[in-house]
Amino acid sequence: MYEAAAQARLSPEDCRRVTAHVPDQSVAFQPGVGAGGRRVAPADLSPPQQIVPQTPTIYLGVDLQRRFGLPRDVVADLPIGIVTVEGNQLFLNGRPLGPEDRSSLAAACAASRNR
Repeated sequence: MYEAAAQARLSPEDCRRVTAHVPDQSVAFQPGVGAGGRRVAPADLSPPQQIVPQTPTIYLGVDLQRRFGLPRDVVADLPIGIVTVEGNQLFLNGRPLGPEDRSSLAAACAASRNR
């Protein structure tokens, strides 16, 4: 088993897709502090409007009408599940996704982009 694991290789692109970036603390944004570490006035005095919903939701499904070339008046959607994002955690139908699930989801998303 060790030998098979030693032969497995991941491309840098694969690694970027499935691993979360953790920036060094020295480059993290600090409100009211400029690049040189000095205090600066805020760029905007009014609070920003929230564009992204509190809990982003992704509906997974298959458009059978498009996939099988059915007539346009036929609605044939096959729902698969709902992915929600809370912080850095992904949930599928309310259940947390583990690392292997996130890898599978990333692979499925990549495959769907290539169609």
